[in-house]
Amino acid sequence: MDRILFSTDQMPIGIEIKQIYAMIQVSGTVEISKKGLLRGIFDRNKNEYQEILDRFIGHAPSEANAVIGVQISTAAQAFNNGSFLYVTYIGTPAIISQIEDV
Repeated sequence: MDRILFSTDQMPIGIEIKQIYAMIQVSGTVEISKKGLLRGIFDRNKNEYQEILDRFIGHAPSEANAVIGVQISTAAQAFNNGSFLYVTYIGTPAIISQIEDV
């Protein structure tokens, strides 16, 4: 099921929130330093940002068709094995629907 992500908790005109669920939070890392030749070849088709976002959306209950109030937090850190961006998504899954009389 596709889910709509809203960075606001105020729904657009014509949309109402029917039910909300407990907040979800997912964190992940993205390597932002240059990768070695072998790692670059094996990770060529890997989109770490999209993988974190997909995990976040996947944590919502299957009944939810939206996640509202989505926020993202990032931090970067350098280590001996590379530099990494830490990405955290937070939001509230919800069931939304269109209002009939708008």
